[in-house]
Amino acid sequence: MTDPDGPASGPGADADGPAGLPPPPVGSRVQRIRYDVHAADLIAETLNASLERAPFQLPGATVWQLLVAGERDRPAALLTLWPTLRRADVIAGPVAIVFTDISAVDVVRDIEVQFRRGNGDYLILARGGKVIVRA
Repeated sequence: MTDPDGPASGPGADADGPAGLPPPPVGSRVQRIRYDVHAADLIAETLNASLERAPFQLPGATVWQLLVAGERDRPAALLTLWPTLRRADVIAGPVAIVFTDISAVDVVRDIEVQFRRGNGDYLILARGGKVIVRA
């Protein structure tokens, strides 16, 4: 479900490494992608999540929401992607996280998505809804 707004990079295009953020090791299962509207499809596929436009939108920009299934296919996490704001929000159980200033996204196919800041902080959302933050 890609959308034409935002810079073109394609769903699997590798991003140029942001300043201070080394690229993933050569030959690793990690793929670095740009955090733009085209990233939503690959993020949803990696998390085995349903992808929809959010019921709210920014003027001239797409906001996406993904429901990440947990046990017995019950929703375990709601991920909201705001690529034009470089922001991702996660609601998982009683926890709500707003993660801003995202410079890159690392995808570990069929396992997890890692939202990264240039300073080394990260937000990880794994299949099944497990959330890890280092900030």
